[in-house]
Amino acid sequence: MFRIGLVGYGFGGRYFHAPLLSSLEGCRLAGVVTRSEERRKELAADYPGTPVFDSVDGLIDSGVDGIVLSVPPGARFDLIKHTLERGIPTVSDKPFALNLSDATVLADLSRKLEVPLTAYMNRRWDSDFLTVEKLLASGELGEIRRFYSGIESFSPENKGNPTGGGLLRDLGSHLVDQAVRLFGPVETVYARVDEMPFDRDLNDAFFLILNHRNGISSHINGFMMQHAPGHRFKVDGMKGCFIIDGLDIQTEQAIEGKTPASRDIRWGVEPEYRWGYIRREEAKTGYPSCTGAWQEFYRLFVQAVREKGPLPVSLEEILEVTAILDACLVSSRDKMVIAL
Repeated sequence: MFRIGLVGYGFGGRYFHAPLLSSLEGCRLAGVVTRSEERRKELAADYPGTPVFDSVDGLIDSGVDGIVLSVPPGARFDLIKHTLERGIPTVSDKPFALNLSDATVLADLSRKLEVPLTAYMNRRWDSDFLTVEKLLASGELGEIRRFYSGIESFSPENKGNPTGGGLLRDLGSHLVDQAVRLFGPVETVYARVDEMPFDRDLNDAFFLILNHRNGISSHINGFMMQHAPGHRFKVDGMKGCFIIDGLDIQTEQAIEGKTPASRDIRWGVEPEYRWGYIRREEAKTGYPSCTGAWQEFYRLFVQAVREKGPLPVSLEEILEVTAILDACLVSSRDKMVIAL
């Protein structure tokens, strides 16, 4: 069994990591680091008998083949550096650094020590994103002119990620990663990032225009005070437009306490009423959603560590996204187009 440890059992650790790790064939959740009595009780109820530790070193010393860091952004840099120096293959929540300079330090350390490091970009395996990938590969939409991607909600409790990075680094990491994965390198960016009034380093809304080297323009939107959320994806092609709304169902399933191994649900399968559709002038045709598969990230991570192969998200890809996010902040501050 591949023994993997989890650091942090807050919302992310409990709902976005533990369900996947505990259900992955050939993998065992070897222990969790949390000092919170409340979270220890939750862990005991969710995964009875799972060892719990006060420190990262305690978890590592117990014997693990890999480690997952689900901690606040401001704490990630030092923890990643420590786990790499201990020789433990590491997965970090994104972003694993709050700027390109810090991200480069960690990437260089990973390469120097030859210890795998990657970021948890699970939304590469969202049902809606996989559907867009499939459509683009088929050519059914024809030449693509514009790509729109957004996640909006009315979440007044959101404080722009007060532990570091703001909404742009958090949600924006996923959305930019998806756009680059679909359309390749970005030449220029123009951005509007809304600063929080109580802290200019934080933000709770952004709008980005990424101009890709291949001529396609990605328009990316994140907003946590939206009463009427827009489309999740809108892909404009010369032969048709694909539109899909709502968020991938895996989020709901995980929060309900389900896992990919649960027998009472079909993990990642969207009901027909949540499918997107292709629009050609006035005609609308439903288009079946692909099955979401967040567990694929960890399957590929374990395979990469065992076989010394490619990671599910490479360091080069992480650095590219981080550079784009840095440029977006400069663009918003200086009100100008930034070339990468």
